Amino acid sequence: MKGCLNMRTQKCYAVRSNINEFLDIARRTYTEIVDDIAGMISQLAEKYSLPLRTSFSSARGFFIQMTTDCIALPNNQLPSEFIKISKVKSSYTFTSADLIKMNERCQESLREIYHMTYMIVCKLLSEIYEHIHCLYKLSDTVSMLDMLLSFAHACTLSDYGKLLSLE
Repeated sequence: MKGCLNMRTQKCYAVRSNINEFLDIARRTYTEIVDDIAGMISQLAEKYSLPLRTSFSSARGFFIQMTTDCIALPNNQLPSEFIKISKVKSSYTFTSADLIKMNERCQESLREIYHMTYMIVCKLLSEIYEHIHCLYKLSDTVSMLDMLLSFAHACTLSDYGKLLSLE
């Protein structure tokens, strides 16, 4: 699972741990839900003896995917527990009522995490704004020092010193 799921996980952990206890708890809850989803799909794979795997898309959330290579479905149909079935080439994608509920819990957990993260970042920015003038002065000083160093370096590499002393 790469791409948008990885980016979503990175957004969850944008604020480091131990900054806000409630944020840490919400992230733990999110991780447990994702683990529960993977575990549920593994159980379904064992229950029906099918090669099911967990997939994710930003539009659908978590869903189940199965390739039909080298397997024969009983009565050429998936079990009735699976809903929203679609077939593309040699692959089925579908979900279940339980998976839909877990996706909703996952989304709710994410909304909590994003809201707390937003509040923490806003608080940090308000604290930084009070001292932003110091950062401007620092950048101005560093740029001036860089310019003077560049002039000194240019003088040492050229013959300006010799020309000035001859006159």
